[in-house]
Amino acid sequence: MLGQLPAFDPETQVSCLNCHAPTSEQQARFLAAEAGRVQSLSGVDCVACHVRRHRRHGPDAKPITPHGRVEALPLLEDAAFCSPCHQFPDWGERVKGKLLENTEQEWRASPYALAGIGCRDCHMPAGSHAFKGIHDPGMSRKALWVEVRRGWEGIALRACNVGAGHALPTYATPRIRVTLRSGGPEGAELEHIIQRRLHWDPDTDWTEVADTRLGPGQALRLALALEPGVDAEAILLVEPDAFYHEQVYPSLEESIGEALDPVSLQLLREAKHRAGRTGFVLYRAWCPPWPGQEVACAVEPAPPHPQADTPR
Repeated sequence: MLGQLPAFDPETQVSCLNCHAPTSEQQARFLAAEAGRVQSLSGVDCVACHVRRHRRHGPDAKPITPHGRVEALPLLEDAAFCSPCHQFPDWGERVKGKLLENTEQEWRASPYALAGIGCRDCHMPAGSHAFKGIHDPGMSRKALWVEVRRGWEGIALRACNVGAGHALPTYATPRIRVTLRSGGPEGAELEHIIQRRLHWDPDTDWTEVADTRLGPGQALRLALALEPGVDAEAILLVEPDAFYHEQVYPSLEESIGEALDPVSLQLLREAKHRAGRTGFVLYRAWCPPWPGQEVACAVEPAPPHPQADTPR
């Protein structure tokens, strides 16, 4: 973000900073500096959520803490508190009639909202401030359960959103690549992408190529036909920053690169490089040749059992 902001006007800069570096001190520091001089703003820190008008707030009131008195702010426990940065307003950018970011509304339309399971229950369990999401393999496995079986005709995969109270993935940036591949000489392969696939063109604006995301409780089923004597594998690869790496950052470098100072341009290029290195294998399954009866293929790591309180 810091690499691209110097190319924009102050109003656009502030609109970006309001989510990515929201405190008045952070914004004043950036706006007062020369282009390229600020290379870190600490992002969303404690103050962003817990301080309002120089008063400290938390879910519960505490008369004494190392930071002084803390006043109760019930809004901290409401999904609406997360909305300003994780839910575009109704008048926000839409592609094919759908907001670019619609996480809160996806949650409100899900069984999770009806069951009273909110953002904090999954992303801040037991008060954790790790804010884990799709970049974290453990968190991703809690959201996506998978089973692969070997039968006479080939292998069949079922992947289900069992732990995310919104579309998986909720935003256009991540991609989950599912590949079924034969181990035989014919090299049969089937690939499926789980993603809201968008394309940006400066002349035609945004277009939606496909939307294959999984809603809460929704399952994907794939099958690859095989000869009985052939083994196979299934791989689920998560690429959290695929859209940034392949479209957003290259497009920004081409469109505003000449307007950036050398330091900011280098930050943008570094961001592109890092975005291409955040992928990880979520699951890998090996399936033997047909053993005479249908069997479950070994999946590594073993998918966690869906939680008993997962809404259905």
